[in-house]
Amino acid sequence: MKKLSDADIDSLRWTRMGEPHTYQLQSGTDPVATLHWERPVETHAIAEAEGVRWALKRSGFLSPMVAVRDTGAGKDVALLHVHLNSSLLQAVGGATYRWSRTGFWVPAWEFRDPAGVELVDFEPVREGSRLDGGLVEVSPAGKADPNLLLLLVLGWYFIVQAWIEDDAVAASRAILDATSG
Repeated sequence: MKKLSDADIDSLRWTRMGEPHTYQLQSGTDPVATLHWERPVETHAIAEAEGVRWALKRSGFLSPMVAVRDTGAGKDVALLHVHLNSSLLQAVGGATYRWSRTGFWVPAWEFRDPAGVELVDFEPVREGSRLDGGLVEVSPAGKADPNLLLLLVLGWYFIVQAWIEDDAVAASRAILDATSG
């Protein structure tokens, strides 16, 4: 895999790979990171990039949280405290970021620093109801942020996880509609 520091940041995108629920962050044709769910209905995923391996897991229902853990060191790297419109990411070392949805019709998402400066913007790309990947735009401030890889991986994890959950809700509604009519 290509190091993020050696990649063309202006050409980043997440792409769905052959396996269900496996995505690759690419810079042009070069892989930079992978994100993989062993089981599609679980919230546990593994990310690998630049010699790091992180486990990501969402927990909680009314006050959900996503933990990013360095599997080698066995320590949390970051915690995302999820709220309806704006969530807070706290990285080890004290850096904080705002995570929020930016689009209504298009489910775009972004990370901003505490001063409100946009760092990373994600726009999912779908084919029918299937999530095929996502466009990533990194601002100049985002390119300079030492936690850029974390933002890229955690943001995409959140988007895919939300997509999986939305699909499950839609399937449940379809079953209820078919059996109640």
